[in-house]
Amino acid sequence: MSQILEIDANFRTGDQLPSIEDHYVDIWKFAKVLETLGFPLDQWFPPADTEANSLLNKAFTGAGPSGAALAMAKADSDNLATDLRTLGVWNGTEDEGAIAYTATYSTGPFPSTLNVSSKGVAALRDRSNVVKLVLAIVNMWNPMVVQIAPGGYLEKSVFPDRPGAGWMLYLPFVINAHQVPEAADVIKVNDESGKKQRGSLIVTVSEVFDVQNPEHIKKANAIETRLVDQDLLPTNREFLAKF
Repeated sequence: MSQILEIDANFRTGDQLPSIEDHYVDIWKFAKVLETLGFPLDQWFPPADTEANSLLNKAFTGAGPSGAALAMAKADSDNLATDLRTLGVWNGTEDEGAIAYTATYSTGPFPSTLNVSSKGVAALRDRSNVVKLVLAIVNMWNPMVVQIAPGGYLEKSVFPDRPGAGWMLYLPFVINAHQVPEAADVIKVNDESGKKQRGSLIVTVSEVFDVQNPEHIKKANAIETRLVDQDLLPTNREFLAKF
């Protein structure tokens, strides 16, 4: 059975939702990053009432969101809310090689989120490709946390009320390798100027994280415990906005 890989980011949108057009441009920009990893820009489709109807329209063009995708998004009454909106695309398959992502923007207490879900995608078994995606997410959305883990990992994490280390975990502050000696790597993530560190990406294991591998689970759990002992792993409640 192919392993599902989930990438989840929490971030702030602001006091107002962007327009549907601007929201769709954001997910188009992310598609441009995925294009460099072998996912063609013209192989993304907007959601619809049936799979067949979805596949009738392309989500993107080389210049941005397609007119059809924008029209479909505007025709969905759920997208007219002023405090919460979800837009997303998929690559037209639910079998091996399936990948979909959604960006949910919220102005309420709960954070906005990006979710990327894939099944047996070869490109995302390459650690360097996953790191590239995380860096793009950080640059685009300035997240409070990014979690990268196979499906089923969170049930095996140590703290149900905190993010899990999984395969990789990004946190928006400086963490040094000596603080998490169990980690395979700790990657410094700089801001757009390249001069100041904005966060740290903790990599649990160099190979693909396997949720069925006890040693992988042991390492991720040890990292979580180590971070909590140093007050470096926030609770999920800390991601809620204070009004």
